[in-house]
Amino acid sequence: MPTEAQIKSIPVKDLHFDHGNPRLAEYGIESTTPEKEILITLWDAMDVLELVQSISASGFFPHEALIVTEEGGRKIVIEGNRRLAAVKVLLNPAIAAANGWEIPKPSKAVLDTLRNLPAIMASRKESWRYLGFKHVNGPAKWTSYAKAAYIAQVHRDFKIRLADIAGQIGDRHNTVQRLYRGLMVLEQAEREKVYDRADRFRQRLSFSHLYTALDYEGISEFLKISPKEAETVSPVPKGRIKELGELLVWLYGSKKEKKEPLVISQNPQFSLKMRFFRPNVTSPQHAPI
Repeated sequence: MPTEAQIKSIPVKDLHFDHGNPRLAEYGIESTTPEKEILITLWDAMDVLELVQSISASGFFPHEALIVTEEGGRKIVIEGNRRLAAVKVLLNPAIAAANGWEIPKPSKAVLDTLRNLPAIMASRKESWRYLGFKHVNGPAKWTSYAKAAYIAQVHRDFKIRLADIAGQIGDRHNTVQRLYRGLMVLEQAEREKVYDRADRFRQRLSFSHLYTALDYEGISEFLKISPKEAETVSPVPKGRIKELGELLVWLYGSKKEKKEPLVISQNPQFSLKMRFFRPNVTSPQHAPI
């Protein structure tokens, strides 16, 4: 990463949200999503209000510089989208008014300091180790799905082996490999058209259910899945694609088929349920797991 000496002051009007941010991908953000919709998503899903309150009272801490990359002639914030959203709302209270958000009114002195924000200019390739450590294995962890999406992005875009990603971010528990395999299994099911995550019964995609389940011997044997150390985009063999669809319906249910998921949440009973996995149950008894 660049040093503090390379921090620049960039006008907020020139800074844009990152459509490729793996956290935003969980909420259906695509390359064509308008920035005003991204701001609303950040506010609703990622508690931007707490940052609005903090920045309104104390200003923007200069040591928390954004990380910005130049792409397509635009300055894209690849680290600090929540902070950018908070500042945009404070500088333009009409956004809050239009959405019914109650926000504090900062002093003119604070507002004047927010029109330009400290930023480190760096490419995605220069930044991935820092972001990976911070959000996959470090103090500001993303959700399991966002972690998996980021790992897959780094592996695909920069041709870095999973083991090397794990080593660079200090992962000693095979978390990188487990997350990647889980995402590849989900994407494989969608490519093979045996499951569509949009058809899941509940609004939230509990990705941790999937990547955790794949470690259990019964599930692994049922799918004949590749080991987590394999760097394959198709971990499930062709002969087990139908079974993969069954597993995902079992884990996530299906709105179309009006099937609720058997797994509701994870607690100590989760391992017991995985151990006695029976994929062909048509009317599973739901347990609080």
